[in-house]
Amino acid sequence: MENSNQETEIQQKATATAGLVYFGAISTGFLGIVAAIMAMSDEISSGGMYLLASAFAFGLLANALYRN
Repeated sequence: MENSNQETEIQQKATATAGLVYFGAISTGFLGIVAAIMAMSDEISSGGMYLLASAFAFGLLANALYRN
């Protein structure tokens, strides 16, 4: 009985960790897009790095979702 409780606790921690990772990737992506728009209002060439970070975050998230 004790073994099944430990397994359930491990699964809950893994689910919570995955949820935090997904939330972090989504927030990084959207904040990168907002930062790119703000950077491009001053200078066109400065927003590319933010867009690259957003694309990378969304790409990793899509890879993780489609892998399961």
